[in-house]
Amino acid sequence: MPEVPANVDIDYIAPRHLAGGGDPAWITVPLHRACGWSYGHDPLMPRVLLSSPDQKALLRLEPDPDGR
Repeated sequence: MPEVPANVDIDYIAPRHLAGGGDPAWITVPLHRACGWSYGHDPLMPRVLLSSPDQKALLRLEPDPDGR
């Protein structure tokens, strides 16, 4: 059986823009598949819209036009 680490090391990168944009799928896929969140799809807009099953929460990921 693999040993579970007691601590998790986190490295922060500064300035933030050097870390890159990241992959939103780490958040969106589990919400959609496992938690039943629905997604809105607009092929003309580069954004992700997810809404919770009870329609009380909305997650919107959009590119920042002023960001790097």
